[in-house]
Amino acid sequence: MTTDRRVLRTRHALRQAFRDLAVTHQYHDITVKQLTAVANINRKTFYLHYDSIDDLAASFSHESSQEILKIINQQDLRTSFSHSGSIFDQLDYFYHQNKEFYRVVLTSDDYSFLSRRVQNEVARGLTKNIQVTYQLSQADAFLCASFLIHNMLTFFRLYFTNQLDFTPAEFKDRLISLNSYGVHQFFYPEDH
Repeated sequence: MTTDRRVLRTRHALRQAFRDLAVTHQYHDITVKQLTAVANINRKTFYLHYDSIDDLAASFSHESSQEILKIINQQDLRTSFSHSGSIFDQLDYFYHQNKEFYRVVLTSDDYSFLSRRVQNEVARGLTKNIQVTYQLSQADAFLCASFLIHNMLTFFRLYFTNQLDFTPAEFKDRLISLNSYGVHQFFYPEDH
């Protein structure tokens, strides 16, 4: 069943309005009135799609999680991890499409709940794939998935706040190295 294009346009407009307002407003200061004004829709239309701003934020974090999982899982996990530079490049592109918004989400205490939701959902979504691909227990697969997504978000947080004086290439190399060596003994126990 396909979703009506008007519904998609309205949801897109509301998500874009949320991104725009998040850059300049604290989360709890954003109102439905502001969202609908920026999205150029009326309040009734907002409430047809979402119960509240919290509901909109939850759908936003779910959508971001699904996009990240799609990037990571688009090919065989062993291939993806052996060429993790391509995953990094795609995630970098994903974050830079809305850089100011993701900078706020990753660095502002007021929006940190969104990055935690994304981190948790991606870790849960990646766990099963790691478990099957590397024949790990659920606990070890979850540990590896959590480690990988936590590192990625932490590195982007450091990158967005200019806490590391690295070029983008140096940043990428360090993230890949940390992730690769950090989970290597789980993924390839016969090497130890």
